[in-house]
Amino acid sequence: MDQRTRGRRGTTAIQVAGALCFLLLIQFFVLHVVVESAWTTPYSWATNAISDLGTARSPWHTAMNVSFVVNGLCMAAGGLLLGRAVSEQLAPGSRHLPLTAAALLAIAGAGTVLVGLNPGDQRVVLHLVGAFAATILGNAGVLLLGLSMRRAGRPGWAAGIAGGVLGFAGAAVTGLHLLGALPGQHEWGGAAERVAIFPMLIAMILIGGAQLLPSGVGVEAD
Repeated sequence: MDQRTRGRRGTTAIQVAGALCFLLLIQFFVLHVVVESAWTTPYSWATNAISDLGTARSPWHTAMNVSFVVNGLCMAAGGLLLGRAVSEQLAPGSRHLPLTAAALLAIAGAGTVLVGLNPGDQRVVLHLVGAFAATILGNAGVLLLGLSMRRAGRPGWAAGIAGGVLGFAGAAVTGLHLLGALPGQHEWGGAAERVAIFPMLIAMILIGGAQLLPSGVGVEAD
């Protein structure tokens, strides 16, 4: 087996590991539904922030905060692994794109961990810093990952681009909401936040799943 074949085998192992990390992001949506179901007062996707599930008024807030931490770790690990895998499939002059995506997703993952460790009703500044990093850098990272995967001919690239674009649109509306620049903000602030975050996470899950398709993990035979 020559060096080129060994490189492809190593990259395949990295792709599978990164894909599994991204697929584990599904736990966030499962916990979101489970934790909100425990509320004794109505919880609305339109008006309530996602972070409300991690505050003291949420009966199962500990479970949601653990979910945030797991989400951040999976996002960071998946981004680093897949970014490295994609970079190895590109020419040296094009490797900066997936490596930048990997760095952004790692920081976004750290921000998500910060959100979980600092509930919004306890340490607001750290919570907001983490949320900003998770949203802005996460969407930038998944967008760049999608673009780099397109260059490398990897499956799932369209999900990354679409998720990043939709996420940035939601982030812009959320920013205007936080600044009080839009009318009726108390009626749909939670919905805007979800448009900023959900497409990004769904894109990562789809990217992860695409890497596990036969065409996504094929290895050259000896």
